[in-house]
Amino acid sequence: AQGGLGMPDLKFEAPLQFAASSCITRTHTESIKTQSNFMTADERTTEELKRQNQAFRKEKTTSKMERIDASLTPDLLRSVNQLRDKGASSWLNAMPLVDQGLALNKQEFRDSLRLRYNMTLPDLPSHCVCGERFSVGHALSCKKGGFVAQRHDGIRNLLATLMNKVCKNVEIEPHLQPLENEGFNLKSTVTSPDARLDIKAGSFWSRGVTAFFDVRVTHVNSKSNQGKQTPTIFQDQEDEKKRKYLQRILDVEMGSFTPLVLGTNGGMGTECQRFLKELALKIATKNCEPYATTMKWLRTLISFEIVKSVHLSIRGSRSSFR
Repeated sequence: AQGGLGMPDLKFEAPLQFAASSCITRTHTESIKTQSNFMTADERTTEELKRQNQAFRKEKTTSKMERIDASLTPDLLRSVNQLRDKGASSWLNAMPLVDQGLALNKQEFRDSLRLRYNMTLPDLPSHCVCGERFSVGHALSCKKGGFVAQRHDGIRNLLATLMNKVCKNVEIEPHLQPLENEGFNLKSTVTSPDARLDIKAGSFWSRGVTAFFDVRVTHVNSKSNQGKQTPTIFQDQEDEKKRKYLQRILDVEMGSFTPLVLGTNGGMGTECQRFLKELALKIATKNCEPYATTMKWLRTLISFEIVKSVHLSIRGSRSSFR
């Protein structure tokens, strides 16, 4: 969550942990040594010590992050800030369960670590089959080979499968009702008779109301996104989708519309985060599981789907098989 690899420096951490433990348990220790039948401090004092320790650790961590950020190049600092998005590092903390699809081979793992810190990948071709010079940025945007569409479809299918566990009438790529002289205030509203969204689910947000969702997995480091922070990128693309579909869904379908915008860094927009919280709550309630555990599981599934699709876009073959 801080942009690192989740491996603490034990030489630095151990003394701090020992000092905190000694401070918090001092009352208990003294009671044991004196064989007292009661402790002089109440529970509030212990909780206060814990809060003070947490505040101290947070201050130290923030100071360390600021010191490291000041030493980074602008490109590397942009990459590190992208890693701090919610869900962007979920694949690093997961157990490599092969039967659950949560395992990477050594090339996928090494490439993902290099991409994480904007390092050069080895053994890349010099040119793409489309004729452009090959680079990681080009690979994640090139339509040749169908990897961009596959990245989108993978996330769409995963989310639809998860929604199907708790919702009825779940459908992929549902056609919208044809228009019959309806007018819209926004000229950007899609009026095509062939218009369709990515997912439809019954009673997701409220009972009896059909919810429509449209998925986008955007390359956060594309040329059009240069100089923008990921929250701004996600917000702009959410607003774009709302301008296209929101009024038609509200007025014609009498349903709700939610744009689900995710990034190739593993982060996601505000609307998608709100959607994921609701989905986690529904699944946790149905399975009688803790909400936090379910949310972590969902973030991990999405993170691995994106990591694998990004690797396929870079290492996959775009030329026809002969």
